[in-house]
Amino acid sequence: MFLCGTVYAWSIISRSISATFPSWNAQTLSMTFTLTMMFYALGGLVSGFILRKTGPRPVLTAAAILYPSGMMIASFAQSPALLYLGYGAMCGLATGLCYNSVVSTVSAWFPDKQGAVSGSLLAAYGLSSFISGKVFAAFAPADGGRAWATGLRILAVLLLGAILTAIAVFRYPKEGEITFDAAQKKGHREPACDIPPSQMLRTSSFWLYYIWVALLTGAGLILIGQASGIAEEVGRGLSGNTIATVVGMISITNAIGRICNGTVFDRYGYHGTMTMVLSTFTFSAVMMLLAYQTGFFPLLVVGFMTGGFAYGAFCSTSPALMSDFYGRTWYSINFSIIPTNTLFTSFATVIAGRLYDSTNSFYSSILLLFAFVIVSIFLAFVIRRPGEHKVNVGRHFNHHKHHRVQLAH
Repeated sequence: MFLCGTVYAWSIISRSISATFPSWNAQTLSMTFTLTMMFYALGGLVSGFILRKTGPRPVLTAAAILYPSGMMIASFAQSPALLYLGYGAMCGLATGLCYNSVVSTVSAWFPDKQGAVSGSLLAAYGLSSFISGKVFAAFAPADGGRAWATGLRILAVLLLGAILTAIAVFRYPKEGEITFDAAQKKGHREPACDIPPSQMLRTSSFWLYYIWVALLTGAGLILIGQASGIAEEVGRGLSGNTIATVVGMISITNAIGRICNGTVFDRYGYHGTMTMVLSTFTFSAVMMLLAYQTGFFPLLVVGFMTGGFAYGAFCSTSPALMSDFYGRTWYSINFSIIPTNTLFTSFATVIAGRLYDSTNSFYSSILLLFAFVIVSIFLAFVIRRPGEHKVNVGRHFNHHKHHRVQLAH
């Protein structure tokens, strides 16, 4: 998962590439990552159907071919087309294949700790871009050379080794292979239901949650995509190194949030995780707005750190929640539908960019982020675990029935 997350270091990698090809503007290069996200969503969806029939190894084998090949093709790029094909389409597709197969397989071995396991996996995934980006920037500085091509080839070899290792050891647990002791059984909660995607897509709980995910994904992408510009605007006069360090804190707290949220989910369920995510996201937006109004840079630092924590915590919610809401039998397919929201939420940064062009300030981007979070708060009040409302209604009916019997007596 750590190596798969290196595709998110594109902002660092693209700087080195743009120095080699100065005629390629920012819009041309940013299209590469847009394609990466689109094919990532496609790869996750495809892998969900394949995993259901074959298990993780054939999916990972496809990724073992696509990842190194994509990196190698991108390393020979003399035109944007090869970047789009290699880094965008092939690496994006491989990322989706790996992401879903790894999360689905590993979490199947720990049904009593869905939150903690998915949180740990996604922490490695999220922290990757920060660490690999720093290493890549040191190895391949934006000096006009082609060291970035060598860096991509090294990544190709590392990814191939990691995926081949996973192929050797990854498999789903056999029926009856996982047992619980008394303490584990006491803390273990069975899924609300176990239904295929055709039934899941007919539930209001899924669509409400899907919209909730889309809104907070948009908020997170605005934070990550505009962080450097926001920091430069509030912290005028600060060095580029200071700005980079502050922006990098988002990745660190993002990883911490993913682990913490997993633990909270296991203990308090989806209500606890949603409360934590939304409260910290709201606090982050307020701190960033105050930083703009007062010009006090430490407020922005706090806003970045809590925003990174909130986005990380939110990202690790879906794997555990989808298992808890809709069961394990169809998990690989059901879970793979959630990332498809990136097909349109990836344009949140485009909207934020247009707002900046019209206002000449990133303050509008923070207002947009804040609006997404506010709508998400209202949605959180109506999202219910399947069957939860019926149980509550049943208890309410039984209570009144018992009360009427007592009155009759």
